[in-house]
Amino acid sequence: MVQKMFERYVDVVTHLPQYSKNVFKKGYFKWLISQMKGWGHFSYGLLAFNFILQLISLFQSFANSPWTSLIAFVGGNLSVACVLGISNRSAIQGWAGLFSAVCIATTAGIAHNYANMWEQIGYIIFLDIFCILDPKWNEDIQVEKFKGLFDWIKYIAFFFVAWAATYFIFSMTNDPRVFLDSLTLAMAITGSLLELNRKREQYYVWTISSVFTIALWFQTMLQGDGNFALIFSYSVFFLNDMYAFFSQRGWFRIEAKH
Repeated sequence: MVQKMFERYVDVVTHLPQYSKNVFKKGYFKWLISQMKGWGHFSYGLLAFNFILQLISLFQSFANSPWTSLIAFVGGNLSVACVLGISNRSAIQGWAGLFSAVCIATTAGIAHNYANMWEQIGYIIFLDIFCILDPKWNEDIQVEKFKGLFDWIKYIAFFFVAWAATYFIFSMTNDPRVFLDSLTLAMAITGSLLELNRKREQYYVWTISSVFTIALWFQTMLQGDGNFALIFSYSVFFLNDMYAFFSQRGWFRIEAKH
């Protein structure tokens, strides 16, 4: 039962040569772009709304920090495309997530928001690369849900183990916010595991993470290093989480496999 939590990781690593070839097969990128078709109107609205907010933020901050502003602009738009791809069960989310994570981690590192930086690195390692390669996140993506109390227990236990491990690692560094950074990374790792396994309960983690990260960026902004582009993006993330819970097309309203 517990081993099944990690079977997608094992499957991808075991079949890495085969799955890697699938990524660069003929017509792959044309197919990838087509994955943005058929989304809900709300998703397209969020995509456009975020793009406008990102443009406003870019114009306001470009004069002071042009390179950081451009990186945040790209990351902010790709990150929203990623979470919308997840909500609409679209394979585009893997690549959008990978490139947005690189951009956001870079921006967060420059702003000394190390919690968000490590969160994005966690997504790259434990989620984005595996979602790109995993055939279950590329064809006919099926939503699954917890079977019962034991599923809740094992994922909650996994979270605390991940938190303890990351806390121990960060405590051996010069990280000034060991508690917050380890907590953020543990949530990212747990959410990644839930998403890779296509569990709809991932949205409980994403919602908490969105609120938490918005608060961190506001704190960073008050210290003079914040970036409005990423605050806007994480606010859109929160709206997208609500879409997953309450929309007829969301993960909690469509039929899920046990």
